[in-house]
Amino acid sequence: MGGGRGGAPATASARAPRPHQPRVLLLCSPCLGHLIPFAELARRLVADHGLAATLLFASATSPPSEQYLAVAASVLAEGVDLVALPAPAPADALPGDASVRERAAHAVARSVPRVRDVARSLAATAPLAALVVDMIGAPARAVAEELGVPFYMFFTSPWMLLSLFLHLPSLDADAARAGGEHRDATEPIRLPGCVPIHAHDLPSSMLADRSSATYAGLLAMARDAARADGVLVNTFRELEPAIGDGADGVKLPPVHAVGPLIWTRPVAMDRDHECLSWLNQQPRGSVVYVSFGSGGTLTWQQTAELALGLELSQHRFIWAIKRPDQDTSSGAFFGTANSRGEEEGMDFLPEGFIERTRGVGLLVPSWAPQTSILGHASIGCFLTHCGWNSTLESVFNGVPMIAWPLYAEQKMNAAMMEVQAKVAIRINVGNERFITNEEIANTIKRVMKGEEAEMLKMRIGELKDKAVYALSKGCSILAQVTHVWKSTVG
Repeated sequence: MGGGRGGAPATASARAPRPHQPRVLLLCSPCLGHLIPFAELARRLVADHGLAATLLFASATSPPSEQYLAVAASVLAEGVDLVALPAPAPADALPGDASVRERAAHAVARSVPRVRDVARSLAATAPLAALVVDMIGAPARAVAEELGVPFYMFFTSPWMLLSLFLHLPSLDADAARAGGEHRDATEPIRLPGCVPIHAHDLPSSMLADRSSATYAGLLAMARDAARADGVLVNTFRELEPAIGDGADGVKLPPVHAVGPLIWTRPVAMDRDHECLSWLNQQPRGSVVYVSFGSGGTLTWQQTAELALGLELSQHRFIWAIKRPDQDTSSGAFFGTANSRGEEEGMDFLPEGFIERTRGVGLLVPSWAPQTSILGHASIGCFLTHCGWNSTLESVFNGVPMIAWPLYAEQKMNAAMMEVQAKVAIRINVGNERFITNEEIANTIKRVMKGEEAEMLKMRIGELKDKAVYALSKGCSILAQVTHVWKSTVG
């Protein structure tokens, strides 16, 4: 299956660690959007900074998803030990209506005993330099304290969201004094150096009643972030100039911009994928790439409307398509089953759509080699949910965006890309949060051709150059952090 399971590090490693080489232990929650930057961080620690790395993935489902297997195959080849910790037992499962955040936090909390066992085993053979977790990994702090190693957080979302979390205790106190809820605020939240955050763009957990368990969990995570020994953020200063800005007096841990860390899966591993052969036959800048990330899903009605909008736009397209979900916009959050080699039914698409768009469009069920697609010369724009990984990959490859945010902080990301960076156009959501095929087609035309499209291409090209430069600078910043880690083990 490509990675170790059950609490013992995988042994298939292309780059064996030296005896007594300092090792970093990383713990990633079952959020697949977190796993990709964690895998890239681990790869860079091994390849560029003279450390060994063990990456633990706190599974929420069993067996592993198709996306997990793809990442596992990539990092094992780079000398990273990847361990998929067992998912919580069925008898210990949460109620069926538990939120994604609650399920992820539950998986991490239940994995702490195994994290402790792995950490002790590793520390017995080589010095442990640091324990690095994501936003949900705070329960593992006790392991770092027991072993006396630095406890760092790797924040896989933008600085703007981290800043919001660090400000949340004071924002909560303000809401308590006013006797209201965040969702009812008439004025936007203004954080140093960030675009104003309107209530309708806040993450859903922050829109919940302040008396709810959902909100209490978010507030606890926010307080935990401030207690880390340091925070690595997957961003770069040229995109978010205010990173680490505590001008308004909010308590900040040491913050380090180490991005953009995106999946650098070798193109050679993707060359046989049919979509790249198809893209090779299309004119330069002529194709719209459509994907809602590893977790995003649309309803049946909205999926059909998107199909009609793509057809109406009369532009070529490649669509990483997933089966609709009527209940949630994050229906594939923990990944999709491994169905490679099986034909998935497309009965949810409008009748005759596949036949009418044959040769013009290509449907890729479930998983697509996104990094290679965005780097292809035939791609002209990216219709995206604005998950942070997808956003950084689009910027790094110089591809203008159509922003169609679905959940989590994606609306905040969309606002940043449209208002601050000016490299995206946000699609207009109509009545009852439904987007019509006419709106979809018109937005595609705006981004693909005309004066507005040329301005977007110019700005994203400039930002791409800054991202490439920032990647080398982020490596230097990470070198400073790892120097501190190494100094703790002598």
